[in-house]
Amino acid sequence: QSLSAELCSLRAQAEETAATHEREAKTLREQATAAAKQRDSALREAEEARAQLRLVVEARAAGRRELLEAQREARESREGREAQRRQ
Repeated sequence: QSLSAELCSLRAQAEETAATHEREAKTLREQATAAAKQRDSALREAEEARAQLRLVVEARAAGRRELLEAQREARESREGREAQRRQ
C-alpha cells in the first residue's frame, strides 16, 4: 500500500512538473515571438532611418555642388569685371 501511495505521489509530482515546464515553455515561446516582432520593427525603423539619411546626404551633396557652382560663377563674374576695368 505504501509503495502504491508513493508511486501515486511521484506520478502527481511528475505531472505537476511537466505542467509547470509546459507553462514556462509557452511563456518563453510568447516572449520569443514578442522579441522577434520587436526586432522586425526595429529593423524596419533602421532601414527607414538609413533611407532618410541617404536622402539627406544626397541633398547635402546637391547643395554643396550648387554652392560651388555659385561661387565659381561669382568668381568668374568678379574676374570679368576686373578685367574690363583694366582695359
